[in-house]
Amino acid sequence: MKILVCTDGSEFSKKVIKVASEMIGDCTVNEVSIIHVHESTTILPDYWQGKYPFTAEEEKQLKNMDKRLLEERKKYFADAEKEFEKHNIPVNTIYKTGHPAEVISKVASEGGYDLVIIGRRGMGGVKKLFLGSISNAVLQIAQTNVVIVK
Repeated sequence: MKILVCTDGSEFSKKVIKVASEMIGDCTVNEVSIIHVHESTTILPDYWQGKYPFTAEEEKQLKNMDKRLLEERKKYFADAEKEFEKHNIPVNTIYKTGHPAEVISKVASEGGYDLVIIGRRGMGGVKKLFLGSISNAVLQIAQTNVVIVK
């Protein structure tokens, strides 16, 4: 069985990692991958679409901020890997850039994953109170089974 665990680095994602590691801890699993999709457009979406003119220095600062955010996420994923190691589960880490739901669904399909585990909500906050837009989109478009952690 191949399992793809989705996380965005949020506090809620820590629960997803813990639940996933405990849930599959005693199962026969061939592969577990933790995926993070970095959506660089979350900082200033209109900027990345060229709607606002920025100076070369401002553009450099924005790109550096994006890189720093990704580096923070990588530190988080090192801790996530440790959670699976408690259960002697080897983990692959996948970092991608793009629209999270589309990338997660594509990776799950092309990678032949049997199960996707994702949190009910993540970085989105209050506007995604009931079911996050990313988890909902993955549920709708993924070609494999999806478990949503509450």
